[in-house]
Amino acid sequence: MTDRTEQLIRDVFTDQAARATDGREVLDVLRGKPRRRYGAVLATAAVVVVVAAVAAFVVPEVFRRSTPPPVGTEQAAPVTPTNVLVVGVDSIGYTDTIVLTRTLADGSVSLVSLPRDAWNGQTKLNRIYPDAGEKALVDAVTALTGVQADHVAIVDMSALGAVAEAVGGVPVCLRAAVEDSYSGADFAKGEQVITGDAALAFIRQRHGLPNGDLDRIARHQAFLRGVSTKLPGADLAALVDAVKGKVKTDADFDLLGFVQTLAQAKSLRVGTIPVGKIDVDTPQGAALEVDPAQVKQYVNDMGGTPPVDGVPCVN
Repeated sequence: MTDRTEQLIRDVFTDQAARATDGREVLDVLRGKPRRRYGAVLATAAVVVVVAAVAAFVVPEVFRRSTPPPVGTEQAAPVTPTNVLVVGVDSIGYTDTIVLTRTLADGSVSLVSLPRDAWNGQTKLNRIYPDAGEKALVDAVTALTGVQADHVAIVDMSALGAVAEAVGGVPVCLRAAVEDSYSGADFAKGEQVITGDAALAFIRQRHGLPNGDLDRIARHQAFLRGVSTKLPGADLAALVDAVKGKVKTDADFDLLGFVQTLAQAKSLRVGTIPVGKIDVDTPQGAALEVDPAQVKQYVNDMGGTPPVDGVPCVN
Protein backbone atom coordinates (compact mmCIF):
# COMPACT_ATOMS: atom_id res chain seq x y z
CA MET A 1 0.00 0.00 0.00
CA THR A 2 1.48 3.40 -0.94
CA ASP A 3 1.97 6.30 1.46
CA ARG A 4 -0.45 8.31 -0.71
CA THR A 5 -3.21 5.71 -0.26
CA GLU A 6 -2.67 5.60 3.50
CA GLN A 7 -2.85 9.39 3.74
CA LEU A 8 -6.00 9.49 1.64
CA ILE A 9 -7.68 6.98 3.93
CA ARG A 10 -6.79 9.12 6.92
CA ASP A 11 -8.11 12.21 5.15
CA VAL A 12 -11.43 10.59 4.24
CA PHE A 13 -12.27 9.79 7.82
CA THR A 14 -10.81 13.02 9.20
CA ASP A 15 -12.90 15.10 6.79
CA GLN A 16 -16.25 13.80 8.03
CA ALA A 17 -18.10 16.93 9.02
CA ALA A 18 -19.58 15.66 12.27
CA ARG A 19 -17.00 13.13 13.32
CA ALA A 20 -13.37 12.15 12.73
CA THR A 21 -12.22 8.54 12.73
CA ASP A 22 -8.54 7.87 13.28
CA GLY A 23 -7.23 6.54 9.97
CA ARG A 24 -5.04 4.13 11.93
CA GLU A 25 -8.19 2.13 12.72
CA VAL A 26 -8.66 1.48 9.02
CA LEU A 27 -5.03 0.55 8.55
CA ASP A 28 -5.11 -1.78 11.56
CA VAL A 29 -8.09 -3.60 10.05
CA LEU A 30 -6.32 -3.85 6.70
CA ARG A 31 -3.08 -5.13 8.20
CA GLY A 32 -4.97 -7.76 10.15
CA LYS A 33 -6.27 -9.38 6.96
CA PRO A 34 -4.51 -11.38 4.24
CA ARG A 35 -2.81 -9.16 1.66
CA ARG A 36 -5.02 -10.37 -1.18
CA ARG A 37 -8.04 -8.89 0.63
CA TYR A 38 -6.57 -5.38 0.94
CA GLY A 39 -8.18 -4.22 -2.28
CA ALA A 40 -11.65 -5.32 -1.27
CA VAL A 41 -11.38 -3.67 2.16
CA LEU A 42 -10.10 -0.38 0.78
CA ALA A 43 -12.76 -0.28 -1.90
CA THR A 44 -15.36 -1.09 0.72
CA ALA A 45 -14.27 1.73 3.02
CA ALA A 46 -14.27 4.25 0.18
CA VAL A 47 -17.66 3.26 -1.13
CA VAL A 48 -19.27 3.25 2.30
CA VAL A 49 -18.03 6.78 2.79
CA VAL A 50 -19.79 7.71 -0.44
CA VAL A 51 -23.04 6.08 0.60
CA ALA A 52 -23.76 3.14 2.84
CA ALA A 53 -26.25 1.91 0.26
CA VAL A 54 -23.42 1.27 -2.15
CA ALA A 55 -21.68 -0.86 0.41
CA ALA A 56 -24.85 -2.81 1.08
CA PHE A 57 -24.76 -3.93 -2.55
CA VAL A 58 -21.02 -4.15 -3.03
CA VAL A 59 -19.38 -5.44 0.12
CA PRO A 60 -20.89 -8.93 0.36
CA GLU A 61 -20.29 -9.59 -3.34
CA VAL A 62 -16.68 -8.36 -3.31
CA PHE A 63 -15.80 -10.43 -0.28
CA ARG A 64 -17.56 -13.54 -1.53
CA ARG A 65 -15.62 -13.28 -4.78
CA SER A 66 -12.27 -12.69 -3.11
CA THR A 67 -11.26 -15.48 -0.73
CA PRO A 68 -12.88 -17.83 1.76
CA PRO A 69 -12.80 -16.76 5.41
CA PRO A 70 -9.56 -17.60 7.24
CA VAL A 71 -9.52 -20.89 9.13
CA GLY A 72 -10.98 -20.46 12.58
CA THR A 73 -13.10 -17.40 11.71
CA GLU A 74 -16.08 -19.17 10.16
CA GLN A 75 -18.19 -18.30 13.21
CA ALA A 76 -19.01 -14.61 12.80
CA ALA A 77 -19.23 -12.36 15.83
CA PRO A 78 -22.74 -11.47 17.03
CA VAL A 79 -24.28 -8.60 15.10
CA THR A 80 -25.85 -5.65 16.87
CA PRO A 81 -28.97 -4.69 14.87
CA THR A 82 -28.47 -1.21 13.44
CA ASN A 83 -30.63 1.07 11.30
CA VAL A 84 -28.85 3.69 9.20
CA LEU A 85 -30.76 6.30 7.20
CA VAL A 86 -28.73 7.28 4.14
CA VAL A 87 -29.73 10.55 2.49
CA GLY A 88 -28.19 11.54 -0.84
CA VAL A 89 -28.50 15.30 -1.48
CA ASP A 90 -28.04 17.40 -4.59
CA SER A 91 -26.18 20.70 -4.89
CA ILE A 92 -29.03 22.73 -3.35
CA GLY A 93 -29.82 20.31 -0.54
CA TYR A 94 -32.83 18.45 -1.95
CA THR A 95 -32.80 14.69 -1.43
CA ASP A 96 -32.11 12.55 -4.49
CA THR A 97 -32.00 9.31 -2.53
CA ILE A 98 -33.44 8.06 0.76
CA VAL A 99 -32.39 4.56 1.81
CA LEU A 100 -32.97 2.73 5.09
CA THR A 101 -30.10 0.28 5.53
CA ARG A 102 -30.54 -2.31 8.28
CA THR A 103 -28.13 -4.83 9.74
CA LEU A 104 -30.14 -7.55 11.48
CA ALA A 105 -29.34 -9.86 14.39
CA ASP A 106 -29.26 -12.94 12.12
CA GLY A 107 -26.34 -11.47 10.16
CA SER A 108 -28.40 -10.36 7.15
CA VAL A 109 -28.61 -6.87 5.66
CA SER A 110 -31.67 -5.23 4.16
CA LEU A 111 -31.81 -2.09 2.09
CA VAL A 112 -35.14 -0.31 1.60
CA SER A 113 -35.48 2.54 -0.89
CA LEU A 114 -37.99 5.29 -0.14
CA PRO A 115 -38.97 7.26 -3.26
CA ARG A 116 -38.20 10.94 -2.89
CA ASP A 117 -41.62 11.86 -4.31
CA ALA A 118 -43.53 9.75 -1.78
CA TRP A 119 -46.32 11.84 -0.17
CA ASN A 120 -46.59 11.44 3.60
CA GLY A 121 -49.88 13.32 3.86
CA GLN A 122 -48.25 16.71 4.32
CA THR A 123 -45.24 16.92 2.03
CA LYS A 124 -42.99 15.02 -0.34
CA LEU A 125 -40.15 13.22 1.42
CA ASN A 126 -37.56 15.13 -0.60
CA ARG A 127 -38.76 18.48 0.77
CA ILE A 128 -38.38 17.60 4.45
CA TYR A 129 -34.60 17.75 4.83
CA PRO A 130 -34.05 21.17 3.18
CA ASP A 131 -37.16 22.67 4.76
CA ALA A 132 -37.05 21.25 8.28
CA GLY A 133 -33.74 19.47 8.77
CA GLU A 134 -32.37 16.06 9.56
CA LYS A 135 -34.46 15.28 12.65
CA ALA A 136 -37.70 16.04 10.82
CA LEU A 137 -36.73 13.64 8.04
CA VAL A 138 -35.81 10.92 10.52
CA ASP A 139 -39.17 11.41 12.28
CA ALA A 140 -41.04 11.22 8.95
CA VAL A 141 -39.25 8.02 7.93
CA THR A 142 -39.95 6.50 11.34
CA ALA A 143 -43.65 7.35 11.05
CA LEU A 144 -43.81 5.86 7.57
CA THR A 145 -41.77 2.68 8.09
CA GLY A 146 -42.10 1.99 11.79
CA VAL A 147 -38.30 1.85 12.04
CA GLN A 148 -36.28 4.36 14.05
CA ALA A 149 -32.91 5.20 12.52
CA ASP A 150 -29.99 4.78 14.90
CA HIS A 151 -27.68 6.82 12.69
CA VAL A 152 -27.82 9.14 9.70
CA ALA A 153 -25.40 9.64 6.80
CA ILE A 154 -25.85 12.71 4.59
CA VAL A 155 -24.10 12.26 1.26
CA ASP A 156 -23.26 14.65 -1.57
CA MET A 157 -24.52 12.77 -4.63
CA SER A 158 -21.91 14.42 -6.85
CA ALA A 159 -19.46 11.94 -5.34
CA LEU A 160 -20.97 9.17 -7.45
CA GLY A 161 -19.72 10.80 -10.64
CA ALA A 162 -16.22 10.85 -9.19
CA VAL A 163 -16.58 7.22 -8.11
CA ALA A 164 -17.55 6.28 -11.68
CA GLU A 165 -14.37 7.98 -12.92
CA ALA A 166 -12.24 6.31 -10.25
CA VAL A 167 -13.33 2.79 -11.19
CA GLY A 168 -12.75 3.44 -14.89
CA GLY A 169 -16.43 3.80 -15.86
CA VAL A 170 -19.55 1.95 -14.77
CA PRO A 171 -21.37 -0.50 -17.08
CA VAL A 172 -25.11 0.07 -17.39
CA CYS A 173 -27.84 -1.07 -19.77
CA LEU A 174 -30.93 0.79 -21.00
CA ARG A 175 -34.03 -0.74 -22.56
CA ALA A 176 -34.49 2.30 -24.80
CA ALA A 177 -32.63 5.45 -25.86
CA VAL A 178 -33.33 8.47 -23.64
CA GLU A 179 -32.80 12.22 -23.82
CA ASP A 180 -33.69 14.59 -21.00
CA SER A 181 -32.79 18.27 -20.75
CA TYR A 182 -33.49 18.43 -17.00
CA SER A 183 -30.85 15.90 -15.96
CA GLY A 184 -28.66 16.13 -19.04
CA ALA A 185 -29.25 12.46 -19.83
CA ASP A 186 -28.54 11.53 -23.46
CA PHE A 187 -28.02 7.79 -23.82
CA ALA A 188 -28.38 5.19 -26.52
CA LYS A 189 -30.27 1.94 -26.09
CA GLY A 190 -28.36 -1.05 -24.76
CA GLU A 191 -25.17 -1.65 -22.84
CA GLN A 192 -22.71 1.21 -22.32
CA VAL A 193 -20.12 2.54 -19.88
CA ILE A 194 -20.71 5.85 -18.09
CA THR A 195 -18.41 8.18 -16.15
CA GLY A 196 -18.43 11.61 -14.52
CA ASP A 197 -21.31 13.90 -15.51
CA ALA A 198 -22.92 11.15 -17.59
CA ALA A 199 -23.07 8.94 -14.50
CA LEU A 200 -24.79 11.73 -12.54
CA ALA A 201 -27.27 12.27 -15.38
CA PHE A 202 -27.99 8.54 -15.46
CA ILE A 203 -28.85 8.31 -11.76
CA ARG A 204 -30.72 11.64 -11.63
CA GLN A 205 -33.06 11.28 -14.60
CA ARG A 206 -36.75 10.84 -13.85
CA HIS A 207 -38.43 13.06 -16.46
CA GLY A 208 -39.34 11.10 -19.56
CA LEU A 209 -39.24 7.72 -17.82
CA PRO A 210 -42.40 5.56 -17.71
CA ASN A 211 -42.44 5.31 -13.92
CA GLY A 212 -40.70 8.54 -12.99
CA ASP A 213 -39.11 8.37 -9.55
CA LEU A 214 -39.51 4.59 -9.36
CA ASP A 215 -37.46 4.19 -12.52
CA ARG A 216 -34.83 6.47 -11.05
CA ILE A 217 -34.57 4.14 -8.06
CA ALA A 218 -34.08 1.23 -10.46
CA ARG A 219 -31.32 3.28 -12.11
CA HIS A 220 -29.62 3.78 -8.74
CA GLN A 221 -29.68 0.06 -8.05
CA ALA A 222 -28.37 -0.78 -11.53
CA PHE A 223 -25.58 1.78 -11.13
CA LEU A 224 -24.52 0.26 -7.81
CA ARG A 225 -24.44 -3.20 -9.32
CA GLY A 226 -22.31 -1.82 -12.12
CA VAL A 227 -19.91 -0.30 -9.60
CA SER A 228 -19.58 -3.66 -7.87
CA THR A 229 -18.33 -5.26 -11.09
CA LYS A 230 -15.48 -2.73 -11.36
CA LEU A 231 -14.21 -2.61 -7.77
CA PRO A 232 -11.74 -5.51 -7.93
CA GLY A 233 -9.53 -3.73 -10.48
CA ALA A 234 -10.14 -0.15 -9.36
CA ASP A 235 -7.45 2.43 -8.59
CA LEU A 236 -7.86 2.40 -4.81
CA ALA A 237 -6.13 5.73 -4.19
CA ALA A 238 -8.32 7.44 -6.78
CA LEU A 239 -11.44 5.84 -5.33
CA VAL A 240 -10.67 7.02 -1.81
CA ASP A 241 -9.73 10.48 -3.09
CA ALA A 242 -13.06 10.72 -4.93
CA VAL A 243 -15.09 10.58 -1.74
CA LYS A 244 -13.16 13.00 0.47
CA GLY A 245 -15.40 15.53 2.21
CA LYS A 246 -18.58 14.16 0.61
CA VAL A 247 -20.35 12.80 3.69
CA LYS A 248 -21.28 13.71 7.22
CA THR A 249 -22.58 11.41 9.92
CA ASP A 250 -23.76 11.76 13.48
CA ALA A 251 -21.01 11.76 16.09
CA ASP A 252 -21.87 8.32 17.49
CA PHE A 253 -21.82 6.44 14.19
CA ASP A 254 -19.07 3.79 14.15
CA LEU A 255 -18.54 3.89 10.40
CA LEU A 256 -15.72 1.38 10.40
CA GLY A 257 -17.73 -1.07 12.48
CA PHE A 258 -20.61 -0.67 10.05
CA VAL A 259 -18.26 -1.49 7.16
CA GLN A 260 -17.13 -4.65 8.93
CA THR A 261 -20.72 -5.74 9.61
CA LEU A 262 -21.67 -5.28 5.97
CA ALA A 263 -18.59 -7.20 4.88
CA GLN A 264 -19.67 -10.17 6.98
CA ALA A 265 -23.31 -10.11 5.83
CA LYS A 266 -24.78 -13.58 5.39
CA SER A 267 -27.43 -12.40 2.97
CA LEU A 268 -28.74 -9.21 1.40
CA ARG A 269 -32.33 -8.26 0.66
CA VAL A 270 -33.16 -5.21 -1.42
CA GLY A 271 -36.47 -3.56 -2.17
CA THR A 272 -38.54 -0.41 -2.62
CA ILE A 273 -41.53 0.44 -0.44
CA PRO A 274 -44.93 -0.24 -2.04
CA VAL A 275 -46.71 2.70 -3.67
CA GLY A 276 -50.24 3.26 -4.93
CA LYS A 277 -51.03 5.90 -7.53
CA ILE A 278 -47.95 7.45 -9.08
CA ASP A 279 -49.50 10.79 -9.98
CA VAL A 280 -51.36 12.02 -6.90
CA ASP A 281 -52.11 15.76 -7.19
CA THR A 282 -50.59 17.73 -4.29
CA PRO A 283 -49.65 21.38 -3.61
CA GLN A 284 -46.10 20.35 -4.48
CA GLY A 285 -47.05 18.77 -7.80
CA ALA A 286 -47.54 15.12 -8.70
CA ALA A 287 -46.48 12.71 -5.97
CA LEU A 288 -46.48 9.00 -5.17
CA GLU A 289 -49.25 7.64 -2.96
CA VAL A 290 -48.09 5.54 0.00
CA ASP A 291 -50.05 3.72 2.69
CA PRO A 292 -48.10 3.75 6.00
CA ALA A 293 -49.69 0.47 7.10
CA GLN A 294 -48.57 -1.27 3.89
CA VAL A 295 -45.12 0.28 4.14
CA LYS A 296 -44.66 -0.87 7.74
CA GLN A 297 -45.71 -4.40 6.81
CA TYR A 298 -43.37 -4.44 3.83
CA VAL A 299 -40.40 -3.20 5.84
CA ASN A 300 -41.14 -5.70 8.58
CA ASP A 301 -41.33 -8.60 6.11
CA MET A 302 -38.77 -7.16 3.69
CA GLY A 303 -40.11 -8.68 0.52
CA GLY A 304 -37.14 -7.70 -1.65
CA THR A 305 -34.67 -10.19 -3.09
CA PRO A 306 -30.87 -10.21 -3.32
CA PRO A 307 -29.35 -8.47 -6.34
CA VAL A 308 -28.82 -10.69 -9.34
CA ASP A 309 -25.42 -11.20 -10.92
CA GLY A 310 -24.54 -8.87 -13.76
CA VAL A 311 -26.06 -5.55 -14.74
CA PRO A 312 -29.79 -5.55 -15.54
CA CYS A 313 -31.33 -3.39 -18.27
CA VAL A 314 -33.55 -0.61 -16.92
CA ASN A 315 -35.77 2.18 -18.27
